[in-house]
Amino acid sequence: MKTTLVWFLTAATLGIAAGAALGYWEARPWTMSNGSKPALAATEPAAKGDDAPPSNAAQAVIDETTFDFDKMESGTKQQHTFEIKNGGKSPLDLEFVSHTCKCTTVELNGQDVEPGAGATVKPGESAKVMLEWAAKVPPGPFRHGATFRTNDPARDRLELMVEGDIVDSTTLSPSVLNFGSVNIGTDGVAEMLVTTALESEVKVESTEVVDAKLAEQIDVKVEEVAKAELPQGAEAAARVVATFKPKGAIGPFVGSLKMKTNLKRAPSIEVPIYGSVKGDISIFGAGWNEPSGVLRLAPTTSAEGSTTRLSISIRGEHAKATTLKIASVKPEELKATLGDPKAIRDNLVQTPLIVEIPKGTRPMVMMGEDQGGEGEIILSTTHPETSEVRLRVAFTVKP
Repeated sequence: MKTTLVWFLTAATLGIAAGAALGYWEARPWTMSNGSKPALAATEPAAKGDDAPPSNAAQAVIDETTFDFDKMESGTKQQHTFEIKNGGKSPLDLEFVSHTCKCTTVELNGQDVEPGAGATVKPGESAKVMLEWAAKVPPGPFRHGATFRTNDPARDRLELMVEGDIVDSTTLSPSVLNFGSVNIGTDGVAEMLVTTALESEVKVESTEVVDAKLAEQIDVKVEEVAKAELPQGAEAAARVVATFKPKGAIGPFVGSLKMKTNLKRAPSIEVPIYGSVKGDISIFGAGWNEPSGVLRLAPTTSAEGSTTRLSISIRGEHAKATTLKIASVKPEELKATLGDPKAIRDNLVQTPLIVEIPKGTRPMVMMGEDQGGEGEIILSTTHPETSEVRLRVAFTVKP
């Protein structure tokens, strides 16, 4: 019995030792590299990926895809140029796809571009993309840019970004020129202070209303601000006084005012202009916002579409003699139709306006400057004081 036990223990010990040896052999620790992956033998070539780009393909080479402006003054502009070189052996095709917002201007080889525009870069040559960003938002961090599509198999999408922080050592108070509601036949006035906490003097050397039609209706003057009138913390300031003179168009107006200054940190300033013109013609209905002049349609789908009914009211001595006509509608997917006018009384006539997103309209988003822009409906009239009525339209069509 004792002999049998000895033999059993001896066999078990030998079995454990053999198992350990076999495990050690299968693990082959002498072939491990950096303690993780098996190293290839010196004679074993590295495998080439099946999706490796062809040797004669175009190649988009760029040193940087993001540029940091660091600190920017509120209301100023900054720009940076990215260089995209074709390091391949075939022509490189670049197509501008989109930008993050309309506050970002995109130039390709010195030309302003819209989505769909492109350029071809020969092997060894370069294309230049300039991004200019206007700081029209409150102080804080920002990041905006543009997306390009390429025919580089390894880099078919290229995103170029500018970023930084908006600061306010120069302050615009208020930050926009808002005329509010202006009645036909009267002038509207909007003012702002350009102040600095760092410099001893503020000079506005030139002003320019960007929109040509709006420029015909706005006069801009710059006034000095006495030390006693300066806001707390300001070293100097200038007052900008803008006067708006309506010229027959009813509805909202928007634009911007560019100013050149002597300020080192804000040599160029651009501020938004807002307002709305009122007269004998007014609009009522679901989704219509009178102060902003925007018709906000409820979200719909391509399969359903939608229809909204508004009422155009004409008051005063010219009510019955005034006729309306659809002058233009954009985008072309949006439809607008005028119904038959109805005289409510001698000095009040109402005309239906039907705004439609037809069934089958492609998916789109038009919800403001940073979200695809807005639609617009323009009505022409025979009213002696009001030649146009403008409606901005915000809407979304889902798949």
